[in-house]
Amino acid sequence: GLTVTAFGFLGLALLWSLWWSVAAGGALANMGEGSLFLSFVSYFWTHQVLQNTLICITSGVIGTWWFAPSEANSWFSQALKDSSVRALTYSFGSICFGSLIVAVVQALRQLNHYARSQGEDGAILVCVIDCILGCIENIIEYLNKWAYVYVGLYGYPYLEAGKNVLTLFRSKGWTAIITDDLV
Repeated sequence: GLTVTAFGFLGLALLWSLWWSVAAGGALANMGEGSLFLSFVSYFWTHQVLQNTLICITSGVIGTWWFAPSEANSWFSQALKDSSVRALTYSFGSICFGSLIVAVVQALRQLNHYARSQGEDGAILVCVIDCILGCIENIIEYLNKWAYVYVGLYGYPYLEAGKNVLTLFRSKGWTAIITDDLV
């Protein structure tokens, strides 16, 4: 059941990409930078929401399987239904909030790529900005994955889940490993 759910979310992401490409392709010629930025945010935000919703659903199912294997052993188990309902109702605000943070950074990065393709002025500055935004994006995405596991397992709000992840990393001495992994 979880595999079918994953493919369903993949199908939604594909449909969104196709629809957005057609809509944005026709409108790009008339867009200013502000509209282009908002267009990119909408695209990336939707993809992040789909991806992070699936992380929460998967975390909930795996958590149920770990603690009560009999509740997660069928094709369309009660654990999958409960995790889906939790992710799409109670935790959806947390999913959308964390997804927006990543989407804004991704949209800024995409605008930076657009600026680089438009000309040679300030090429070094554009590359430096791209590097900084890439690092920020990687750090946020890495922490988000762990935060969404907490949201899916325990139902924590996004910010509380993020704090709990950082506390876990510090208490287990994982901060050095994470730092090495991100760099």
